[in-house]
Amino acid sequence: MNIRTLRQGSLIKISPRENEEGLLAIQEIQKDNIIGEMLVPRQGYHFRIKFYEIMPIAITEKWLEKAGFIKNSDNNGQWNTPDNNIGFHFTEGGEKKFSSNGVLIGSHPVEFVHELQNGYQFLTGKDLSIDISS
Repeated sequence: MNIRTLRQGSLIKISPRENEEGLLAIQEIQKDNIIGEMLVPRQGYHFRIKFYEIMPIAITEKWLEKAGFIKNSDNNGQWNTPDNNIGFHFTEGGEKKFSSNGVLIGSHPVEFVHELQNGYQFLTGKDLSIDISS
């Protein structure tokens, strides 16, 4: 996992030595650790964790739904935001990239949730809202 792709608000999975696995929202990135807020399973718990204890969250259809994307009814792998301003092309084992009017944007695939957050923020200037409760 490339630590340089993380930023404040990035969602990651953690597996610390003495605690259970969970989801964390990054609050601060320091020299060799991250300070964040636990979202699941113990919401509101704040702690410091080493880089080697974090894992990226792979993009799945479930995570696209949590991020507010809606699957196109023609089942061509196209997902869109409700306002249709941003598209994302996703197929299991296939392309995973942002799109505009059906044209893929960028040269690198978007494999993880924090990369989806970064790309959305870059394209819109806004943070991507993800509903982790669903």
